[in-house]
Formats: sequence, structure tokens, C-alpha cells
Amino acid sequence: MFFSGKKVGYLVPLDKNLEEGNSELKIPLSQGPNIIGRSNVLVSDKRISRKHITLTTSTDGSAKLLVEGANPVVINSGDGRKKLGPRESVILRDGEVIELIPGHYLFKYAAHCPNTRPDSEDLGQKRVRKLVDDTISERKAKRVEMGGTLENQQTGISQSKKDNSVEAIRNFHVPDDKLPMTFRLLSVKGLPPWANTSCVRISDVIQGDILFAVLSNYMVDIDWLIPACPTLAKVPHVLVFHGEGDGTLDHMKRKKPANWILHKPPLPISFGTHHSKAIFLVYPRGIRIVVHTANLIYVDWNNKSQGLWMQDFPWKDQNSSTRGCAFEDDLVDYLSALKWPEFPANFPALGNFNINPSFFRKFDYSNAAVRLIASVPGYHTGRHLKKWGHMKLRYVLQECVFDKEFKRSPLVYQFSSLGSLDEKWMAEFAASLSSGSSADKTPLGLGEPLIVWPTVEDVRCSLEGYAAGNAIPSPLKNVEKGFLRKYWAKWKSYHSGRCHAMPHIKTFARYNGQKLAWLVLTSSNLSKAAWGALQKNNSQLMIRSYELGVLFLPQKRPDYSFSCTKSGGSAQNKSRPSENLEEKTELVTLAWQENRKGESLSEVIQLPLPYELPPQPYGPQDVPWSWDRRYTQKDVQGAVWPRQVQLYAS
Repeated sequence: MFFSGKKVGYLVPLDKNLEEGNSELKIPLSQGPNIIGRSNVLVSDKRISRKHITLTTSTDGSAKLLVEGANPVVINSGDGRKKLGPRESVILRDGEVIELIPGHYLFKYAAHCPNTRPDSEDLGQKRVRKLVDDTISERKAKRVEMGGTLENQQTGISQSKKDNSVEAIRNFHVPDDKLPMTFRLLSVKGLPPWANTSCVRISDVIQGDILFAVLSNYMVDIDWLIPACPTLAKVPHVLVFHGEGDGTLDHMKRKKPANWILHKPPLPISFGTHHSKAIFLVYPRGIRIVVHTANLIYVDWNNKSQGLWMQDFPWKDQNSSTRGCAFEDDLVDYLSALKWPEFPANFPALGNFNINPSFFRKFDYSNAAVRLIASVPGYHTGRHLKKWGHMKLRYVLQECVFDKEFKRSPLVYQFSSLGSLDEKWMAEFAASLSSGSSADKTPLGLGEPLIVWPTVEDVRCSLEGYAAGNAIPSPLKNVEKGFLRKYWAKWKSYHSGRCHAMPHIKTFARYNGQKLAWLVLTSSNLSKAAWGALQKNNSQLMIRSYELGVLFLPQKRPDYSFSCTKSGGSAQNKSRPSENLEEKTELVTLAWQENRKGESLSEVIQLPLPYELPPQPYGPQDVPWSWDRRYTQKDVQGAVWPRQVQLYAS
């Protein structure tokens, strides 16, 4: 691109740390229209058009930017980031940053004219300069503290030289045969389409020719559920495990179809709940196992950040003597604790069955992509000590070998309700989650955790306003314990578009940068009731509640093509590949970007963690949300807190 006329400034390339890059790649700007595109940016990325933007500059330092290409452009000013679509324009000020593709190809507009001097900066220019200076200072401080990577939460631009998280979910496309190896987020109403890429609705899960359904949850709104998922009304047999109280239960009994069986599992220890969230669907071809984080109510499936894992398994050959696997044993052990009354069911073309825990051994789980991590109430001792809660997670991780890069790497705890905790239990819990060894047989060592938790301002400005805080039900006495201050980290999720969709998802993970040693997606919040607390000199684990989660680990790659609802795919699980360690998968976040040259044999599996890693610790002005305080500053709905929140359709 050739420029004519008087030179009035430059586009200065910036790296992802907002620092000036190669000065030889500066793009000179002349008075009048300047066409910026692939030829003068000197990249081959076809997302940048040959005529991407037009900058019309004047001698006084001002410029008008017009988006000419098909892809959006972001202007990063001191007041925040503004996205412009095709044919949209904006007046550009000296010092503002242009992202030619959101998060990519950053250039600072630098006016070069006699009237532009540092002492004549306007407020916007000062904000931009301060933003850049603060970003660089913060990045340097965090490198010392956390080992080199930092996400700039204010702008959403990744401060890792390897990672770029801006709108990363738009590129999250998973082939059907890989879906069991990852999880998906639930769709959220009110978000742009890119933020719901590969996300699911309840009707995407409960579909097809279902013979028998099990719905396991804490809250069940039957008036919403059946209209939202009409397929359920046609299922011949439905068993509902729930945690509802008498009032809602009476309503459910009156409104439920006649073929639905309601069961509230026993709670032998006070203050426990049935909190597990799962769906089991039996088909003529097999069974679908779904573990997720949403109550069966409207707001949970439409307004919040939630996660869901799903895998289909075929019926076993009833003439074979296939031995059960760890997934099968864990599932049946968990179901046995629920103690529902056995009942008969006839499945056309398949025969008569007694629906009890042993029925679930009729399916072949040998290719399960995850491990189950469950909790059941009780005082667990002896061989049962390591069957449940955080001790189960400890036991499974102890058997695993991880890459050496995860030695003493940090932990992250993210959840939506905080129990009454103490430092002794936090150390106990961290010891379990720090289990595992590297290839040289040495332990990974203790990881330092951070807690991702919304601030009051996050809740106030969320899609639901303060009403979202009703589903983050932690009292002030739990939240404001002094020892917790060092753990608090921000809920920031620019890459998944969920900054304003408050979390009901629960995830626990060990990570290094954007790589994950393992991750748990679970119904468990951070509480002794959910994960258990050791007693009697660590010989007994006391758990109050039922919980269910799935553990993602690096693994070999079997065949995952089987589907209960789609034709094709083997009706029998294929043999496992070799046990060569090098063939294991590698778990990464959405923000991970490949910087290798194909030398690794690992298959990369992205897990759509909705918040950014590493988490950014709270600043001095950040206040953790607690639901029993009074908030008088109005939210996005014009409301204050507390107020009544309707969770059920009637």
C-alpha cells in the first residue's frame, strides 16, 4: 500500500503485553484516507481483508476509523473495549489501541503533529496511557508472584505470550466422537451467538426413543420441566431423585404424570441434601449418562454459567462374561446408596427388567472417558474411607502419573456456595487435590489454591442483577473469614462471553498456564458437607450430602463413536489402544494456543473452563458476594437487595 500526502502519524504494532513491537513494522499514515489490510499488516491470516479498515486522518491528530472487512474490529480505549462490526465507524484518539481481529493484531494509533504534546493529553488519552502502564506493571508483578502468565482482566486481552483468550469459545467445535472427552457449557439467553458456540440446551440432551429416564437433582420445577422438554412426557418410565421439601414435593405429587416415581434419598446426618445433578436415559441401543451442574429450573438452564458432560454406552452382550470396570463399580456403588424401592419395567423387544442398582451393570462402560467422583452421606471408615468425597479424588489421583510441569503447580476452586470452613480443613482438602506423581515417581507436591468467586459488583451487573446472587447463597459469616482473603480471585470470562452470566457451575482443577493436569466438573460446592471432613485421627470421613462429579484425566484414546440416538458407530466398544504413555491426551483450556511444531504425539483436548486462568486475585476495592447483606446501589434491573426471587414457574 502506497501513501501520499503529508505524514500525520503511525499505526504502531503492539505485542499481547501492550508493549511496542518491531518498529520497522510501523504503518505510516498520511493525511486523508488510509486503507489498512492484509498487504500492509504483512500477515497471511485471511480473517484480515485486503481492505480491512479505512483510517481517515487529519493534521490535528484526529482520525475516523471505518470497518471495511467482514470481521469485527475492537477499539481499546481508556473507557474499555468497543467492538465495531462491518461499516461501523468511530473517531479514534491518539494512543488508542486497535485490535484488527478481537484479541489479535494490536496496533496503537500514534498521531504525529505539532499540536499533540504529552502535556496536552485529554482525559481519554491519559486513561489509555495509564491502562498500558498499569498493565505492564501488573504483568511484571504477577510474573514474580505466579510464574509468568497473567490475564489482563480489565481488557480481556491475554497477557500470556502463548495464550489469547478473547472470544475463544467461538472456535470450540468438538467432533461427536470426542464429546465424551470434554464437557460443554449450557446455552445462556441474552449472550451473542458466538458465546453459545457448541453449548447445549436440555432438549439437546433428553431426546430420542427413551425407554426409561432417571432424573437426579436438588430442585425440580415440574411446571417448567415438561414444557421445556416435551420428550419426557412420552417416556414410559421416569424415576426422579430429588432434594425438595414438603411444600414443593406436594405440588410435584399433584402435577407429575402417573408413570413418574418420586424418591428422596435418605439423609442420615443433619443439614445434608440430595444435591447430585445427573440424567440417565435408557434407549434400545444403550444408556446415556449425563452429569451436570444445573437444577431442573428455568433460571439454571437459561441464565447462568453451567457445565454438562455426557457419554453414551451400549448394552453388554448378555451372553458374555464381561467384567465390570472402575466406572461401572463407582456408578453402581453410588446408586446403591440412594435406596429407592425396586420396581419392574418392560422394554419392548428387550424384555422385562427389575429397576435396581444392579440393572445398571447391563451396559458396557469399558470406554468411559471419565472417572466418577461421588459423595454419599455417612461416617465412612475402613475400605470405604477412599470411596467417597475428597478422599476418593485423592485415591484416584494417587494412581495417576502427570507431566513434570505440574509439580507444585497451582489449584483452582470454583463453585457457587461456600461452607463454613477453617484452615485445617482447607489444608486437608488441598492435600487431596495435590495428589499424584510425575514419571520419576516423585510426588507433584502441594499446590497453592485460589478461589474464583463473584464480587458484589459482578452480581450487580450480571444478566439477572442481584437476583443472580440468590443462587450464590453464602452468608457473610462464611465469606468474610479473615484467612480466606488470600484465596479470593475474580470471576472473569471474556473468552467464553460469560462475565455477566453468574456461575452455578462447579469446577476444581490443577493447572500450569493454560494446561490442565486434571479437572473435576461436579455438583459439589466448597464445603465439608459435600466433600467430607476427616475425623478420628484421619480414620473416618464424615459426609452430609449426596454429590456427583466427573474427573477428566489425560488418557489413552479409545473409540467414542457410539451413540444411542444416531445411526452409525460401533454397537460394541472397540479394543483399547496401546498403553504407551506418549499416546495420552493433553488437557488444555480454550485459551490455549499451540506453539509446538507437531513433535508431540499427544492429542489435545480442550475443556471449556468458563473463567480465565490464571485467576486474577481480588484488588483492594473488590468485595466478595454474600447473600445476606443489604445492597442499596441499584442493579441492571433497577432493583436493590434483598428482594423476592421467583425460581419456580408457579
